[in-house]
Amino acid sequence: MLKKYFNNFLLIFLILFSAGVFMVNLRMNIFRYDNFDFGKFDLGNMTQMVWNTMHGRFMFLTDYFGTNLPRWSMSHVDPILVLFVPTFALWQHSLNLVISQLILVIFSSILIFKVAELELRSKLAAFLFGISYLFYPAVGYLTAWTGFHGVTVAIPFFLGAFYVFEKMYKTNNYSRKNLVLLWVLLVITMMGKEQLPIYVAIYGLFIVLCRSAIWDILKDKTKLKGLRVSEILKTLWVSKNTKLGVSMFGVGTTWFVVAFFILIPYYAKYRIEGFEKFSKSLGLDTDIVRDVARPNYFISRYEEFGESYTEVIFNLFTDPQKLVRVIFGGDRIDNFRKTFEPLGYMPFANPLFTMLAIPDLVINYATTAGGIGTSEITNHRISMVIPVLFISTIYAVGFISYFLSLYLAKFKLKQSFVVILFSLVILSLNVLKTFEYNNPVYLWITQAIQKRISSVAYAKEDTETARSDEVKVGDVLRLSKLENKDRECANKIIKMIPNDASVTGPDYLGAHLAKRETYAIFPALYNEADYVIVDVFSKKILNILDVDLSLVKDVIEDLIKSPNYRLMTGCGNLFVFKNVGNYGKEQLLPLQEKFIYPEKFNYEIFLSLHLVDYEYPQKLSRGESGKAKFVYIKRENDSLDDYVLFLTLINEETGEIYQVANLPSFAIKQLRDWVEDIYYEETIDITLPGYLDPGSYKVFVGMSNVIRTRSIYLGDIEIL
Repeated sequence: MLKKYFNNFLLIFLILFSAGVFMVNLRMNIFRYDNFDFGKFDLGNMTQMVWNTMHGRFMFLTDYFGTNLPRWSMSHVDPILVLFVPTFALWQHSLNLVISQLILVIFSSILIFKVAELELRSKLAAFLFGISYLFYPAVGYLTAWTGFHGVTVAIPFFLGAFYVFEKMYKTNNYSRKNLVLLWVLLVITMMGKEQLPIYVAIYGLFIVLCRSAIWDILKDKTKLKGLRVSEILKTLWVSKNTKLGVSMFGVGTTWFVVAFFILIPYYAKYRIEGFEKFSKSLGLDTDIVRDVARPNYFISRYEEFGESYTEVIFNLFTDPQKLVRVIFGGDRIDNFRKTFEPLGYMPFANPLFTMLAIPDLVINYATTAGGIGTSEITNHRISMVIPVLFISTIYAVGFISYFLSLYLAKFKLKQSFVVILFSLVILSLNVLKTFEYNNPVYLWITQAIQKRISSVAYAKEDTETARSDEVKVGDVLRLSKLENKDRECANKIIKMIPNDASVTGPDYLGAHLAKRETYAIFPALYNEADYVIVDVFSKKILNILDVDLSLVKDVIEDLIKSPNYRLMTGCGNLFVFKNVGNYGKEQLLPLQEKFIYPEKFNYEIFLSLHLVDYEYPQKLSRGESGKAKFVYIKRENDSLDDYVLFLTLINEETGEIYQVANLPSFAIKQLRDWVEDIYYEETIDITLPGYLDPGSYKVFVGMSNVIRTRSIYLGDIEIL
């Protein structure tokens, strides 16, 4: 027993090291989830698809424009997600998928070990490659930053398929059990993303070229003499590997053609119909966003090569000058270096296998649209490139070591020594580059300290102001600025949304509210959803569509005017409206302009904006609505661009701060548009959330932007 453990000591140590890496990643991902770093795109979408599949709606999700449709309508085919339905049924949480990906990707180090041990016949070299994989910078970004993607969880299945075939090839054991296992792993790999069948097809060609009888014929030139071409082809076809390779090529090519040229174009119509409905609801010109109407939503990323599949493919192959210019333009050379440098560029010594990564390398590096970053090592699109490069490097080390050992035989250097030396160099490069490229997994201590510092805002407090007797009505203070992602507020709002409600809200709430049939990104479905969660700072869809960002203001104004939507609560930058039907909402707009107004006060908030009158309820119960009135005048023509008015309540006992933006002055007429010497009367609905502690609170009204903030003390309010 001890001998068995000793023989497997390196593998056991690798497993323990992998477990340590897993625990660090687990801690980081839980923090990122709690910090709302994972949004609807992409973890929320993945969770929604698994949840919908579990409830009979196979691979359905809500797209950018609020349409519930199958995944293929969004130009992706990754049914590998169905494999996670059983575990998701046991624990229905977005982190279920994240943890599953961590396990599959991190413990792929064991498969790297097995492949290296099989080829290099050295446990030490295999161990060094397994550790190198865990230090490889792109792996760290995959596990720490990307959440969950089908193409990423395909990594171990591809490695497993390669290992099973190589073991069959080296042992000449093509049993039915091994072949079935190989095909199962290959099919699951192809399920990872629409382009992965091309990996399998090219792998099939590799097997035909490098693992069939052709090499036996070429080695023995005497066999070639007198043989006709037909006899050579017949000899090749008899080979099991030739048949297997051709089958893989056929299945992979067919799957790719069906996914790219049938499924995606056919289901694109649902995306286009949804976009037309979305555009109509917002009054957008559909002609300005041509990408949405194309058979593949992402084809515009290659617009310099053409506007259709045929044009892009044709120009990629017929215009090599442009292809080289694009691939090596911008920051792509740096991305290329970060991809290959940790492996010492060894994959280029094994080009026949490295060619398996061509699909993703072309897809990632040939993009001509700006600001996408598909070739960066921080992007999940590098996922399947990684196992190909590691396998190529392992085999490159093998045959380079073999030839070097022959050349250096006079120095009595064994091949095993050269193999270990090369493996050690690869590990050293990965360790060096993982810190140079800021691999987040190995910088987690520094990041954790920074996150703790930034997370002080999680539950903001100001005990000094709360308990001070020196603060007088009209005093101007620099309180905490209005948060643009109030995590405590967001958590409270998530808990108040019913599980069966349709919701539209900001992207960053999407992973937390994904377990429902409909979760759209605001402003999609703003006039249909059961609940509308408004983030006054969130503009994801509008940035994607490149339309006027003032559209958010107009949509919120429509919500304020809508007779069917009631403001349920607000905190920080978030407001929750519920569709309650027509409830007799007051028709007078909550922001009125007046040329004459009897001023009661003259408190300057900041930049010549003065508060001249205000009223608010002296007592208010949590969950109930009360009205507050504020009257402002802009005395001089100072710029108020990017400023937002907001209300602050500070608990006089605990110092806990509650803040909420003033919605009317954001949605109806923003501060940047206010005119000098005009009075603006703003009426806001104060609906205090139930999580506030009862007690006495100091009341402030203020203005804030990203840099500066000022607030005026108005008095106290009793929260019941």
